[in-house]
Amino acid sequence: MLPKKKGLQKKIHDLPDLPGVYLFRDKSGRIIYAGKALSLRNRVRSYFQASRSFNPKTELLVGEIADMEHYPTASEAEAFFLESRFIKAYQPHYNIDLRDDKTFPLVRITKSDFPRIEIIRGKKDKDAYYFGPFTETWALRRAVRNLRRIFPLAGCRRRINPEKPVRPCFDYNLKRCLAPCAGNLTKEEYNRTARALLSFFEGKNPQIISELKSAMVKAAGELNFEEAARIRDEIDVLRRVQKHPKALGREQPYQKAVLNLKNSLGLLKEPVRIEAYDISNLFGQEAVGSMVTFLAGEPCRKMYRRFQIKEVEGIDDCAMIVEVLRRRLLEKEWPLPDLILIDGGRGQVAAAHRVLMVNHREIPLVGLAKEEEQIFAPGKRKPLLVSRSAPESLFLQRIRDEAHRFAVSYHRNLRRKKITASALDSIPGIGPKRKAFLWRKFSSLEEIKSVPTSELVKTGIPEKVALRLKIFLSEDSSQSDKV
Repeated sequence: MLPKKKGLQKKIHDLPDLPGVYLFRDKSGRIIYAGKALSLRNRVRSYFQASRSFNPKTELLVGEIADMEHYPTASEAEAFFLESRFIKAYQPHYNIDLRDDKTFPLVRITKSDFPRIEIIRGKKDKDAYYFGPFTETWALRRAVRNLRRIFPLAGCRRRINPEKPVRPCFDYNLKRCLAPCAGNLTKEEYNRTARALLSFFEGKNPQIISELKSAMVKAAGELNFEEAARIRDEIDVLRRVQKHPKALGREQPYQKAVLNLKNSLGLLKEPVRIEAYDISNLFGQEAVGSMVTFLAGEPCRKMYRRFQIKEVEGIDDCAMIVEVLRRRLLEKEWPLPDLILIDGGRGQVAAAHRVLMVNHREIPLVGLAKEEEQIFAPGKRKPLLVSRSAPESLFLQRIRDEAHRFAVSYHRNLRRKKITASALDSIPGIGPKRKAFLWRKFSSLEEIKSVPTSELVKTGIPEKVALRLKIFLSEDSSQSDKV
């Protein structure tokens, strides 16, 4: 039986047949339950089937559901870890059991000479990294088992002494452990895998793959083809992992801030998805806008977006904010945020609010002015009474700073490309196609300058043009050094 509220009925009807996380809210907008699903459509609809009988706790939950939202993920594993992040950040009433870290399991990676990965309960010590807690032990054990196929750290309590090697256990035969106890590898080689696992938890997949590629090339160059093939298989597995479990992070320092935002800003519900916007330009030149997204208190980089300003000339941050926000709202496939944060004060907030009104979007909006770190809301002349040192204010400052960093990096990248691209325009024989080819092949003028002329020729650049290019870059560098 579907709920009576038509808006909620439509949300349930439109759910995708995808893995993900769903949040139930009560009539006050408070998150009361977070759950994961292999199929969002099937799982959420099951709560409203008239023929289904529930235990008393679930009956009470269903009776309180007034609204819901969902967050599709790329895999069931990602949904598993994202659910943990939501529960940690918002502590929903019907997930109350998960609040006790001493009862539910955690993942621990020790800080010993030969780190191990373990599933533990109870008291934490300082000499380890912790991730969790988690509700379902069986699912956590399966996740850790799969991770150890890619990052084969020791999972036993055997004492490891490289000077006294012993026979490896069965995990070594299953390729789930590098067997440091058997003296098969050095401490540094083993710790490289441990660092890679920690980086994996922190969402640094591209860096891991890049490092593995370098290691594979080195192994092949040393004719160690078996090792090169093993690394190649690791890279293949990583590429096929649809989403890393970065939601496992350490204790959330902004957990209290996430919970406080609703009351401090006078919001109707907890802001699960927050989008922050910033503008970066140099006297109006190469102006860009950034959008960063925080989900359950943590950055979600796959949802970051960049905008190159196209309609505004000169220095006009308010007009640029208007353009960026208007273009963002045209993207119907992007989920709408629960809160928009603008880098700026009353003027920027008023401009952004007009865009929302024109587009009929009633999305909560605040601005954060840099100098005093004051928070401004639409229609209010004075800043909100939130201390700049309050957890929620510090949290908004963190998000604002991330939006600023992202905007500045894009602005610098455009400026660098413009400067370097114009440098190639004056070289005879380097037309638009060759210029585009060079930028696909090389990341900077310095890289082009450093490669031998013969390497340029091998890429298809005529020898005369390659020589001319090298001479020009050398002369250009000499002139720059004199300035």
